[in-house]
Amino acid sequence: MRATITIVVLVCGVLLSAALDRGSRDSPASPPDRSPLASASFSITSVRGRLTIRGTTVSAVHELALRQLAADQLGDHELQADFFPGVVTASEWKATSERLLYAVAAMDSADVVMTEQSVMIRGVTDDAATFGARIEFLQELLPKDLAFVADVVYIRSRASFDALCQKAFLGIFLEPVSFTRSSTEIGQASMATLDRITEFAHDCQNVTIAIMGHTDSSGDEASNRQLSLARAQSVADHIAGNGIDRSRLIVDGLGSSIPIADNATAQGRKLNRRIEFELR
Repeated sequence: MRATITIVVLVCGVLLSAALDRGSRDSPASPPDRSPLASASFSITSVRGRLTIRGTTVSAVHELALRQLAADQLGDHELQADFFPGVVTASEWKATSERLLYAVAAMDSADVVMTEQSVMIRGVTDDAATFGARIEFLQELLPKDLAFVADVVYIRSRASFDALCQKAFLGIFLEPVSFTRSSTEIGQASMATLDRITEFAHDCQNVTIAIMGHTDSSGDEASNRQLSLARAQSVADHIAGNGIDRSRLIVDGLGSSIPIADNATAQGRKLNRRIEFELR
């Protein structure tokens, strides 16, 4: 029995976040047994310019066809291919795996797993027409008793996606970014916050992020501005080092000019020493 594809129009940042999480974090696990007699399995993950194909192939010709299709359809992606030969009873295995890859090429991110009993596709696309046509092309091959699941989030337009990124950003919980006293060395406890910002920037690739450093009012204001700028730059360097283009990061040092607490108390000064992130 053929399954119905679920196409969901994004309407809130929570759904956006869930969709991006599915596309970027839940990679299919590698098959634990690679002997030719192991159960056949095949997986494709496409996310952030990386394409990973793992699984059972029936011949060297099959592997070559997958590599060529990846180059033709997803040539801008970095390919990691991990193939191993196996005994496959499904006669459509080669053609189905190729059509799965063809469908993935119409998605912004994808997580696909195929066995001889089921096919599961999860991910995000902003091109429903092309994706739908390629899924129909795939389903022509599938046996009627094979379980087929397509859990796909459809983004109506790139503009709506950008607007939802704005909403999703507001929902990110960020712990304060801390530094070693009087230095630009980021505290280890702050890495989780920077990882969240980096993940967000990977998923929402059209946004620019302003990184603004602030200090308390202790000391000379010129020195405070210099330190706040250096700390903001340190944060930008960390994010850029994890694959975000520097042109998408705006760095500013505001010193003690915009306090959020009373500088007369130790707790207030601690709160004023901060890094703020803003979408531009």
